[in-house]
Amino acid sequence: MPVISFASPKGGVGKSTSALVLASGLSQAGASVTVIDGDPNRTLETWASETSDPGFECRTLPSDNAIIDEIEEAAASSQFVIVDLEGTANLAMSRAISRTDLVIIPLQASPVDARQASRAIKLVVDEGRALRREIPYRMLFTRVNPAIATRDEKEIRSQFRGAGIPTFETALNDRAGFRAMFTHYRSLWSLGDDQATGLDKARINATAFVQEVVTEIRRQNAVVEQTA
Repeated sequence: MPVISFASPKGGVGKSTSALVLASGLSQAGASVTVIDGDPNRTLETWASETSDPGFECRTLPSDNAIIDEIEEAAASSQFVIVDLEGTANLAMSRAISRTDLVIIPLQASPVDARQASRAIKLVVDEGRALRREIPYRMLFTRVNPAIATRDEKEIRSQFRGAGIPTFETALNDRAGFRAMFTHYRSLWSLGDDQATGLDKARINATAFVQEVVTEIRRQNAVVEQTA
């Protein structure tokens, strides 16, 4: 089953939020999902332990050496495995990426985030070279103004296109619903209207992101089948 990892060397880019949106979105659509929380902050582990119905299984990475076993065990029982990584060059990241079908690198639309995201790209590319295979990755813009693209966002997207850096067309917008998930320990789809404004728009945005991820996974599977 597909393994999707989230990685970023910079904090505050919405990595755990994006992972939670994907996990809960896939679960909402009827898929079985296992999340492996490999981030030292344990944001997703805390969320799953505080909510009454996470909708997916959440595991904590016991040690760097155990991550391959955890991923393979989860992949044998779930339709999707989502791994929240620390994002720095360490043993856990190296081993997780060796079993990953898609690495998602979140960033905000700022030059600082773009420069830091390039470090994550290098880690993924270097791991692929070591394994002698291409490890697919996609950049994900987060906390984007839903009304209008900023000059920085347009410029960074242009630079990514020019450099051949693959990027999701869908960006996660700056919506109250995404923040409320952690305030109230509920998924985007179980939040009430009294807990966040604009939930319908946040859910539409999240669904578009989930669908784009699934489409990319299917595209990769088709390529693998054609070359097999």
